[in-house]
Amino acid sequence: MKTVFKIVGATAVVAGAYLYSRKETPGEFVERAKNTFNDKKQKASDWKAAYDNFKQSIDHLTAQMPVVEKTISDIQRDVDDAMFQIQPRLEEISKYSDKMK
Repeated sequence: MKTVFKIVGATAVVAGAYLYSRKETPGEFVERAKNTFNDKKQKASDWKAAYDNFKQSIDHLTAQMPVVEKTISDIQRDVDDAMFQIQPRLEEISKYSDKMK
């Protein structure tokens, strides 16, 4: 029982010294502690909402990847087709430019 009183007494002295050094009343300390707690709680909630939104965005991007891959494949096919059609003309141009040299 003596130990409990010693711990409570030491805690009270430390708390009193802390409040005195900050020139703060116990009521102001409790109010500041509540405000700090609520602020941290709100920031944690905001972070969780942002993280959940990020996860949804990643899921949406992952779901759209087949569409993106198909589009890229279509573009590549169109480029290859255009190069196939342009190649004979480039050879003719190259032949004429070689004659000019």
